[in-house]
Amino acid sequence: MARYPSSRSAPRRGVRTFAEAGPGVRPPASISFSRASARECAARLMACGTALDLPRLACGALEPFQPRQTYSGAFDLARNLLFSGVGKPDDWGQANGDPVNFMLRTVERTAGGFNRKAIDGVAHVDVLFGTSPYISSWHEKEYESPDRVFLAIEATHISIIYLRPTLELLGNVHQRLPATFYRLLQEGLSSSILCYDESATEAFYEWRMESYEEAKESGEEGLEKPQDIGAAKGPWLSKRFRPLPESRIDEAIESVKRGTRARRILETARKLQRLAKSRERTRPYCDAWDEYYPNGSFSVPFTILAFHEQDLVCQAFQSDEEDWMNGGEQQSPAFAVAFNPSDPDAIAAGFDEFRHFLRLLEVLGELLALLPGCDVLEEQK
Repeated sequence: MARYPSSRSAPRRGVRTFAEAGPGVRPPASISFSRASARECAARLMACGTALDLPRLACGALEPFQPRQTYSGAFDLARNLLFSGVGKPDDWGQANGDPVNFMLRTVERTAGGFNRKAIDGVAHVDVLFGTSPYISSWHEKEYESPDRVFLAIEATHISIIYLRPTLELLGNVHQRLPATFYRLLQEGLSSSILCYDESATEAFYEWRMESYEEAKESGEEGLEKPQDIGAAKGPWLSKRFRPLPESRIDEAIESVKRGTRARRILETARKLQRLAKSRERTRPYCDAWDEYYPNGSFSVPFTILAFHEQDLVCQAFQSDEEDWMNGGEQQSPAFAVAFNPSDPDAIAAGFDEFRHFLRLLEVLGELLALLPGCDVLEEQK
């Protein structure tokens, strides 16, 4: 999604929702460094390059970290990963004193405790741990600093949620449950997980209406008036059905028959909302993106929150995707934290945000697996 209203985007690979995920790392290379040469060539730890699949990493991911300049911060970062409690002594021993290998093991251990199938159902993603804010390129050296490390996630293949069947299912239980569920879902996603939803359709709808009016004035026949967002949502999200107040949600969920699909959907949506609200916003604000990406950027969302096939949300996304692919901007990660590699407390906080985000993706994946009419992705092999 565009980080700036007037921005266009760079060509990218694999944003189509139904494509199979390709391998995220290159074949393992034979790499053997002594401790002395590792110190001399430690810049490879902080370099950026081809991203790493989540939550599986491989030794081949070392290849993009080949040295381009001497930087002694690699061992400092490895030491501070240990001091922060993020890195584990056993991993350092198994890495044979190689800070790059240790970094890979640390990220792998952090991500390995989550439900891989659930996360893959939401999106196939790449992970960046390095000094560049970009995952897909290592040509933006002027934006790198040895005093700032990024831990970021970029979506490569994404899911799409069609909400109409779920709204119909819940509406048959109680007329206010569809709007309640939709609010829970929005609150569970909006502050943390970047998704493409109705809020992104306004400009596209205005453009469609302008084109429609111009064609109508010119005398064209057989025109179909563009669908607005209200028509896309359907009757269960109309203004006459208001969501339940926060104080009554748990009671309403308890009133639904235990073990039914409707009950499990509501319980999981509530779980996602509470998890998202358990801490402050994790997505960087605009001023941070201005600093990281001064020339503009776009981000591929982790999921599309639509109502039915080819509705206004789907049409708007297809239009924006074309702009992204044909534009001239770099893709920026949809999730990113930045911290000082010399500060163990900052490292611990950054990895804590990383774990919280993976937990959100995991719960969202659990929810998507319950929804009727939802196109989730297959688990990466």
